[in-house]
Amino acid sequence: MDYNQSDELAQLQKLSNEYSPEAEGPLVSERISSSAITTEYANGDPVYQIKTAALPQKYSFYRTCRGDGHCGWRAVAFSYFEALQKTGSKQKFFEEETRLRSLANLFLALGHPEHVYEDFAEETYSLLRTIANTNDDGETLLATFNDYGTSMSIITHIKLLTSAWIQTHPEQFAPYVVPQTIQEYCQRSIEAANCEIENVGLSALADVLVKPAGFAVEVLYLDRSPGEEVNTYRFDLTDQHGTVLPASHTLRLLYRPGHYDILYRPEDIPQPIEQPPVFVNLTSTMSEHRPDFHGMAGRDDNLAIPGMSFAFPHQTNWAFNPLYDLPSAPVPTVSQAVPVPAYVPLPVPHQELLPPQSIPMEQPISPPVSQPQPSSIGRNGPFRPCTYEFEINHSSVSLPVFQTSQFKNSHFNVAHYNNPDFQPEAWNPNEEYKHTERSRRNRSQ
Repeated sequence: MDYNQSDELAQLQKLSNEYSPEAEGPLVSERISSSAITTEYANGDPVYQIKTAALPQKYSFYRTCRGDGHCGWRAVAFSYFEALQKTGSKQKFFEEETRLRSLANLFLALGHPEHVYEDFAEETYSLLRTIANTNDDGETLLATFNDYGTSMSIITHIKLLTSAWIQTHPEQFAPYVVPQTIQEYCQRSIEAANCEIENVGLSALADVLVKPAGFAVEVLYLDRSPGEEVNTYRFDLTDQHGTVLPASHTLRLLYRPGHYDILYRPEDIPQPIEQPPVFVNLTSTMSEHRPDFHGMAGRDDNLAIPGMSFAFPHQTNWAFNPLYDLPSAPVPTVSQAVPVPAYVPLPVPHQELLPPQSIPMEQPISPPVSQPQPSSIGRNGPFRPCTYEFEINHSSVSLPVFQTSQFKNSHFNVAHYNNPDFQPEAWNPNEEYKHTERSRRNRSQ
C-alpha cells in the first residue's frame, strides 16, 4: 500500500468517526405518553426492556428534545421556564429577572465586556416578561423554544452563565476537570458551539440557575447497570450545613447515552378544572314579561281563576313551590349552581265517581217554558223609546220544521207513533202528484 492511499484511508476513517446524522424533529416536542419509550426498546437489549417497562409506572409523560448537541441545555432551560410558569406568580418572574440581571457581575469579574452577553441575555429577560403576562398552559413557551434563533440565544446565555460560575468557583470544580485547567475546560466543554452538557456543567447550571429559584433537578440514567429500574441522581436544595431543603418544583430529565429528554410525573401535569354543573333558571328569562299580580292580591275572587292560587299562596293552604318565586329568583352564574328542588305534587281532593245513570230512550217532551215579557217603558224617560220597547210576538214565531231522515225516525217527531202527541201526517195528493210546466209540455209531445 502506497503512502497516498494510507493517508486517504486515514482521512476517511476520521470523517466516519466525526459523522453524526442530521437531527430531525421539533426542538422541544409536545408531551408524549412515556409508554412510547417502552415500545421503542421492545426489541432492544433485555436490560433496557426491563427498565423501560417500569418507567411508565412512575413517569406518565415526556418531551423529546432534538439531539443536535444542545439537548441537555435545552431540556434544563425549558424545564426552568415551565416550573416558573407553574408557580403562577408574576412576582416570582420579576424576582428571577432581577436575580439574573445581577449575575452580570460574574462577567465583569472575568473581564468580559457587556456587549458579549447582553444580546443573548435580553432574550431570556424578554421571555420571562412574556410568560409572566400570559396564561395559555405553555403554548407560548413551547413556540418560543421551537424558534431556533430565540432558543439558541437563551441557551447561549445560560452556557455563558455556567462558564462564569465555574470560573468564579474553581475550588468546587477543579478536582473534576483534571488534567485540564478550569479555563480550558470551559472553553472546550461549556462555551463551544456544539458541546453536550456533562455532569460538571449540569452541576454548575443547577447551582447558578435552578437552585436559587427554589427548584431541584432529578436525572434518571438509562444505562446497562444492574437493576430493574433506572438509576436516579438528584441536585437538591441544601442549606449551609448540607441539610436538604424542600423544593417547590423538580426538573426531571431522562438521560440516555448521549441524549437528554424531559420527564413528568402524574402530579407534574396540571389537571383540567372541572366546571360545576350549570342549572338554567327559566323563570329569570321571563322576569321582563311577568305580569304584576301585587295589585290583585287581597281579592278573594281571584282564587276562582285557574292558576291564581300560585300567584297568592298566602290565601291558600297549598305548599308554594320555590321554583315559581319569580320576584326573588336569582340569575345563576357558572361559578354558582342553583339547585333545583325536588318536585312535590300538589294534593288533589278525593272525589268519588258515581256510576253513570242510564238515560231512557223514550222521554216525553216537556212543554216550552214561557218567557216573561219585557215590561214596556214609558216614553217620558230620558232614553230613546226604540231601545226598550222591543216586544216579541210569540204567536208570530214559527218553529222550523225538522224533516231530516234522522229526525223523522226519532220519537221526538210528532208524526212518530212513539210520540205522546202523535199526529199522523195527512196525505195531500196535490203534493204527491205535483208536476211542473215543463214536464206537462214534454208529456203532450
